[in-house]
Amino acid sequence: MTTSPTALRRVLLYSHDTFGLGHLRRNLAIAQRLLESRAGLQVVLMTGSPVAERFPMPRGLTVVGLPAVVKVGAERYRPRDERFDIDLVRRARSAVMVDAATRLRPDVFLVDHAPQGMKGELLPVFDALRRSSPATRIVLGLRDVLDDPMRVRATWADQDVYRTLASAFDRIVVYGSEDLFDVVEAYGLSEAVSSQVTYAGYICRPAKGQVPSATSATSAGYVLGTAGGGGDGIEVLSATLAASASLGVPSRVVTGPLMSATDRAALERQARRVGGATLVEFVDDLSDSIARAGAVVTMGGYNTLCELVSSGVPTVVVPRTHPRREQAIRAELFERRGAVSVVPAGAALESRLRAGVAAALAAGARRGPCRIDLGGLDRLDEVVEAEARSSREGAQRRVGSTPALEQVAVRL
Repeated sequence: MTTSPTALRRVLLYSHDTFGLGHLRRNLAIAQRLLESRAGLQVVLMTGSPVAERFPMPRGLTVVGLPAVVKVGAERYRPRDERFDIDLVRRARSAVMVDAATRLRPDVFLVDHAPQGMKGELLPVFDALRRSSPATRIVLGLRDVLDDPMRVRATWADQDVYRTLASAFDRIVVYGSEDLFDVVEAYGLSEAVSSQVTYAGYICRPAKGQVPSATSATSAGYVLGTAGGGGDGIEVLSATLAASASLGVPSRVVTGPLMSATDRAALERQARRVGGATLVEFVDDLSDSIARAGAVVTMGGYNTLCELVSSGVPTVVVPRTHPRREQAIRAELFERRGAVSVVPAGAALESRLRAGVAAALAAGARRGPCRIDLGGLDRLDEVVEAEARSSREGAQRRVGSTPALEQVAVRL
């Protein structure tokens, strides 16, 4: 890709990564876009993902690893290494991020999803940046649907997030479309905060594999089942194996790297029993598998859903509803646009999913334009560029070069 001249020089990304793979995948797509579109840029990603090393990293990206935690319920977390207390791990993560941020002094700090970070871990980072690098522009990249709107409002009020939105952020970029889900209205944002909101459209990672034609999906030979990281995907993937077998269609199931050994073993036994099934633990880029599928069954994580809608391959979503209803709400919105079909989880899932998959296979690949705005990467790139320009115009930068940030590691 041809690079372009720019004032942008340093960008810091935060991805809390307490469950699944979605936040990491989205931030890697953002980092790749920024790095490919301009020369001389330093991008640093702070992530708590325990499997980050399994993904191909964009050339030029520096990764700062945070001690890993896992979400166990609404606003409830535990360290992946259970020898340590969650409060100790939170403080350690904050210390790593304060060190990284104050050494880098970024033009733009792009925060993914969580305005305060995991259990408020970003608040010391905001304070440190305001003292050491007041020109840094702090931007929140917000998924459109977070949960049931009333629950979000209650949580934000209880945790004083509304104050953080007003005091910490220079811009809020919504990774979605106002006409599909109005974040300002849904979450009760103040007039002052809403004036900082920009809707970018959905973030969709460019496909690396074959892009399906209007007929390739209908002639493909399998049903693809995917459940993101796989930590809670056993029900959906088991039903996918059973529904595909009952239809006489081969299946390819990606269990995910975070699925427990017990659940994966159960799926392996089922796959051997039903026949015609292939199990894969992990695929860093699903685009080629999607392109070869006749239909896809997914739990409907943000990134996977956007990639599937972009592909045109018929998709059946069995969304997660606990501990958040985010996947279910977004899947229903996409279904109203004719982009996917939804089969709720619950009793008799196998028979209901069988009917949904049969309908998807019969419908074949989508013909005609997509009714979902998938231009989020382009618009986010423009927003980050504009914020960096504001950073440089608003303050006198220190003389001399900034030392390169080395990878930071914490051992507990």
